[in-house]
Amino acid sequence: MGDPKQFAFITRLFSENGAKISMSAATDIKDTINKLQTAHYDVVIGDFDLGKENGLDFIARVKKHIQYSPVTIFTGTQAPAVVKEAVKAGIDYFFLQDDETELETLRLNTFIRQTIRQKQGEEALHYADTNFRTIVEATDDSIYMVDRHFRYLFINTPHQKRLGIYGENYESKMYKDLHTEEETQRFVHSLNQVITHNNYFSEEYEKDGRFYNRKFIPVRYQTSQQTLAVTVVSIDITDRVRLEDEVARGASLVTATFESTSDGIFVVDRVGKIINYNQKFLDMWLIPESVIEERDEEVLLAYLEDQLEDRESFIEKINYLKAHPEREAFDILEFRDGRVFERTTLPQRIGGTIIGRVWTFKDVTEQRKTLSTLQVTQANYRSVVESTGDSIFMVDREGCYLFMNSYHRNKLGDIADKYLEKRMRVMLPPGEDQRFDKALERVFSTKRQYQDEFHWMSKDYIRRFTPVKDENSEEIRAVTVVLTDISDWKAAEQEVRNNEERLKILFDYAPEAYLLTDIKGTFIESNRAATELTGYTPDDLKGRNIFTMGLIGSMHITKTAVLFAKNALGRPTGPDEVHIHRKDGKILYAEVMTYPIRIRTQSLVMTIARDITDRKAAEEALKQREEQYRLLVNNAGEGVIVLRDRRIIFANPKSSEIFGYSSENLLKHTITDIIHPDDQEEFNALLERALSGEQIHAGVSLRAFTNIGEMRWLEVGMAEIMWQNQPAILLLCMDVTKQKIAQDALVQSNRKLNLLSSITRHDVLNQITILLAYLDLLKKKNKDPELEPFIGKQVEATQSIRSQIVFTKEYQDVGVKEPQWQNLGSTIAHAREYGRVEYVTWDDNLNSIEVYADPLLEKVFSNLISNSLMHGEHVTQIRFFTEETPHGLILVYEDNGVGIPEKDKKKIFHHGFGKNTGFGLFLSREILSITGLSIHETGTEGKGARFEITIPKNLYRMV
Repeated sequence: MGDPKQFAFITRLFSENGAKISMSAATDIKDTINKLQTAHYDVVIGDFDLGKENGLDFIARVKKHIQYSPVTIFTGTQAPAVVKEAVKAGIDYFFLQDDETELETLRLNTFIRQTIRQKQGEEALHYADTNFRTIVEATDDSIYMVDRHFRYLFINTPHQKRLGIYGENYESKMYKDLHTEEETQRFVHSLNQVITHNNYFSEEYEKDGRFYNRKFIPVRYQTSQQTLAVTVVSIDITDRVRLEDEVARGASLVTATFESTSDGIFVVDRVGKIINYNQKFLDMWLIPESVIEERDEEVLLAYLEDQLEDRESFIEKINYLKAHPEREAFDILEFRDGRVFERTTLPQRIGGTIIGRVWTFKDVTEQRKTLSTLQVTQANYRSVVESTGDSIFMVDREGCYLFMNSYHRNKLGDIADKYLEKRMRVMLPPGEDQRFDKALERVFSTKRQYQDEFHWMSKDYIRRFTPVKDENSEEIRAVTVVLTDISDWKAAEQEVRNNEERLKILFDYAPEAYLLTDIKGTFIESNRAATELTGYTPDDLKGRNIFTMGLIGSMHITKTAVLFAKNALGRPTGPDEVHIHRKDGKILYAEVMTYPIRIRTQSLVMTIARDITDRKAAEEALKQREEQYRLLVNNAGEGVIVLRDRRIIFANPKSSEIFGYSSENLLKHTITDIIHPDDQEEFNALLERALSGEQIHAGVSLRAFTNIGEMRWLEVGMAEIMWQNQPAILLLCMDVTKQKIAQDALVQSNRKLNLLSSITRHDVLNQITILLAYLDLLKKKNKDPELEPFIGKQVEATQSIRSQIVFTKEYQDVGVKEPQWQNLGSTIAHAREYGRVEYVTWDDNLNSIEVYADPLLEKVFSNLISNSLMHGEHVTQIRFFTEETPHGLILVYEDNGVGIPEKDKKKIFHHGFGKNTGFGLFLSREILSITGLSIHETGTEGKGARFEITIPKNLYRMV
């Protein structure tokens, strides 16, 4: 029926959009209904006028007789009123034959593409849902899922059978509806741990005389990391537990691992003017008339973007398409109110010229919700399959892999992806492929589950073949295979057979004394270590009573009786100490632990004992040493304080004497209450160094206050120690207030002497200047040649006196100021700046080294640089760097000048040696020696000068 060209055109659009087409023709409506009832068709295409009947009659009969609704596309030349009535009746698309414009073709193409995408998505999700449900139902484990409110979301068939609700509707039932109050409390506690910590949890429990291992796996979806539900896999481990009970005599437990159109459309021209739109577009976007009447795309888009979640991406796509008018586009728009639209846009052409752009919007909110639900279901089944400890895979009729879970993938290793990618056959050992094929064929032919045992990769398995059926046709599409590892069960059976001998060996050769008695203290059995401890052989002890044979010291008989009484109540005891009287009369200290055990129906006590006589002696010696240390600390001549988090937790009597506090009051203070505020920063730095493991030796001076506000000068040392099994800081304080006062007085005296020396030197230099002037005048006016040598000698002597006086100016500042910590990099930088020498360099690590030296250290470096420039002749490179030695640090100074002759290496540090004043290197050595630093020249003549400054370990630090 209808125009064949129209049918061919519509069919071609389906093919171009990726649909796989299989067609069937019908002669009239009755024939069409019969075909829809006997076979499944996705799409029906027909002419609206069907002889005596039309498309409305067809839709009515489809709704009455067909359970599913195929997509319906009708063609014709009807009036708009008829088209509107047809769409309301249920026709999915009406293609007007007299309106074959490019816009109508675009609308039809968009509808077909969306229809194909929806059908493909529904088919894929239906297929995945069927696969995963079959896999979950194939295992013998109980698998179910509950939400955060303990409401059942899913229960597989084995668990329904366990609960006794097979065939009943379990949806909306709570966990407590199917379990006792005690079971519910335990389940709620375990589930809350998974929800709270968002992590996997496993437990074992007993019910009705059977034992189970239960795993809780959080279910998290892509849109949220929060646990929305929990998958529970419960495995019956009763047989395993019973086997473990058979090896109950203290051996290691045997364990095993169990795991019109419905689219909104509007059209704009090249300059952004709205040419056309439909009412659906206005309704979908809630656009008022005042906005659309302006016919301005910019105004419209500004209104639209306010409704979207991602405005920036919306605007970015609009701007991109304006810059590229020839491009097509498809994307998804998400609204703030939760709606979701598909947006499609194509350039509008007349001939080969682009005249504008067509925008199409489809509301896919409900489809998205349906898709999300199916994805959740798929995620649930995948979570269940991936959480089990069995190998699970699916194969087709030829035995080729279709799916495998992570557990099976790990067993295959690196070749797993190869097997899935190329649909290769299941990897089997030689001779097993025929057996596998027969089992596979049996399942396909009988359509029922089949089970056998299988040995693979040194493991024994129970192998279950379960058919995967199509829900509509009942056709077997694939087979799910589940491999359950039973190797541990078989090993446990062997273990039971070897148990007696094994336990006997473990018991006899245990390193500690094992003594087995009944609840009244009568010996049943003992091991070799017990004989070594007591001197009694097993035959000596057997049948004798621990309370009457004299083995336990009389002082500890009552204590031992109390231990056995606790064992009778089912409680273990220990460790406790008792006296053991050996058979040879020797008395030992023993540490004992007792455990109530039950072998079959008999209640027994296992006592484990070890000799601690040597340990008791060591403890006594430790007590004596602690007493000695206590006397030493209490009588020490310096303050001993222990700090933890700056709080004073111990102080010796000398500390109370220094600070004026009683011992009790001192423990109520923090160290910051005592240290001078101006020294808090330095004290904190020392504390940080001590906490990092460095030992701070005494010698650092700090100020502190007594209880009445008097200031004390302290020399302190620090070290990290363990105090009462916790880290702490040991602080040693020596009161050097008197020495500090004397030192300050000496510094003051030196300053006065320096001032006096400066004034005197200034006056003497003035007089020498006058004397040199008169000698110069005398030399000019002298007419007697015999006097000239004498006048020259007078001038030379006067110049020498002047040089000596100038040296006293340089030397008077050495040692006047207190030494201080100085950064090597900064000090060298200042010395270089003083000499204006750009090619002076130093290693980066010097910026992190500080040296304890006289404040004139910079002058040492400037003297070295000046000597290189003055005497090196062709110096173009000067470098400072360091070398580590076992005794300290060497700061090396090198240049590339002419160097220093071997015969002058020691003379250069003498006072007056050299071409000029002879003061520089002499003064440098004196400055360094103030704090114990030394300098030597070790260079090679002709290759440059090299000076090594030796810095002892306690005079440098890293910052």
